[in-house]
Amino acid sequence: MEKLSAEYLDKFFHYLPRIPIALAIALGGWLLGRLWNNFYLRISKNSKIDPLARKYIGRLVYFAVFALSLIISLSTLGLNITPFLAGIGAGGLIVGFGVRETVADFAAGLMIFMYRPFKIGDFVKIGGVEGEIVNISPVNIELKAKDNKKILVPNRSAWGQVIYNSTKDGKNMITMQVIVDSSADQIEQSIKEVFQKHDTKSVCYLTGVSQTNLTYTIYSEIPKEKVFVSESIIKDLWKHLREKNINATINLV
Repeated sequence: MEKLSAEYLDKFFHYLPRIPIALAIALGGWLLGRLWNNFYLRISKNSKIDPLARKYIGRLVYFAVFALSLIISLSTLGLNITPFLAGIGAGGLIVGFGVRETVADFAAGLMIFMYRPFKIGDFVKIGGVEGEIVNISPVNIELKAKDNKKILVPNRSAWGQVIYNSTKDGKNMITMQVIVDSSADQIEQSIKEVFQKHDTKSVCYLTGVSQTNLTYTIYSEIPKEKVFVSESIIKDLWKHLREKNINATINLV
């Protein structure tokens, strides 16, 4: 027992001078990572890089620098870090298998950051849900629906779906289809009057003709702050046509 205690005591005194150096390296890595993060966010503030992407690039480098400093600290103590690294690799495989869906979300999030099919404030339709994007995280996208409910869409689901982005240059692009009886006339003028009433630019095309029906497709630009005004336009257009004894089916496309 005394021999074992003496052996541990010798190891303690052997490693004691190295402990402050190892702690200093770890602390230096932490400080360097924080300084880099703050410096990167400051110099890239006016760049064209998406703000959310800048945030996570800074954090990624910060964690990488800090992790490297920890490995160097262990090596400075004289510890054999090969089993440690192997353990991290094995543990990473186990954890990765357990959280593979989260990893898939993170990978899809990186693709979204790179290609930027949408940004915060855009009005989008992803799969069967639609709403305004209020937040994009590394694992999911938060939407605000028309009824103000919060919708969370996993990044892997968003990246694998057809995405309809209705926002361009601060305006939402709205497409409507109006189906009326083929005997109706002055439809285009009626449509123009309703959109002018709502101070909304629009273009109307006759896109379908059958023996009984005419199909008009309307493309309009609506300011973002009036993203939900399309329902009012549909209602007013329907009333306007009914006043002229024109039955119409109106759909958002």
